[in-house]
Amino acid sequence: MSKGRIVIIVIASLAVLVSGFMLLRTELAYKRAEEEYAGLEQYAVKGKGKETPAPSEAEKPAEEEEEEKVLKRNYNRADFPDITVDHLALSRINKSYVCWLYAPGAEINHPVVQTTDNEFYLNHTFEMQNNFAGCVFMDYDVDPMLTSWNTFFYGHNMKNGTMFGHLKNYINNKEVYDKDPYIYVFRPEGIYRYEIFSFYLDPTDSKMYYTCHTFKEYRAYLREATKKSVRECTAKSDPDTNIITLVTCSGSRSNKQRFFVHALFKDYYPLTAD
Repeated sequence: MSKGRIVIIVIASLAVLVSGFMLLRTELAYKRAEEEYAGLEQYAVKGKGKETPAPSEAEKPAEEEEEEKVLKRNYNRADFPDITVDHLALSRINKSYVCWLYAPGAEINHPVVQTTDNEFYLNHTFEMQNNFAGCVFMDYDVDPMLTSWNTFFYGHNMKNGTMFGHLKNYINNKEVYDKDPYIYVFRPEGIYRYEIFSFYLDPTDSKMYYTCHTFKEYRAYLREATKKSVRECTAKSDPDTNIITLVTCSGSRSNKQRFFVHALFKDYYPLTAD
């Protein structure tokens, strides 16, 4: 066997070994992340648990009528998922914890963090372990109390379906949206319900990555989001109502895109007395 052929065989063998190592490393990272987030599900359990009862009509504060123009309250607990989130325990695990995100149509059931940048949690888990699976996080430039016009949530499109791996359910299966077009955000003070009004694929340099700083910008954003949607949704955008946006990557290499899902605020179930 010639020396040149031996070199080629050695190089090819090394390439196979490196590829195998990288594949194993990826699988182990997936497994660690999956186990961590499966363990965190104990902090968002089925069952209402102990909640502050909603006030009767007579007990509602006098200023409630004016507040409802901004925040529509719904005192019917049955309209919201039968889930109780232990926010205190989650904030003890990670002080950057801000809320729990639940989107049944996309099989999203994850804690959400927010920090001073949009980089750290791209490759760190909720328990701050170095792992490319990352964590679902809220844009650093928005109000964690969900008062911004457009609140962004980011998550990886994981091959095993975790994080935002099933977000594409909305675009791949028409029945998913028809069955449950809602996204829920659980915070200590209450449960916020949002209704999806647009979803679509856009380039990686999409101009839809902004939170809006003026009312004029926001109205223009809503018009563009509605126009881009791959289907006409039942819910219609309303400039007097704020929205949330879920974003993940889609495709690979030259076909890489971003998948956007926009949902507008519908109503809110209070968990604490004012």
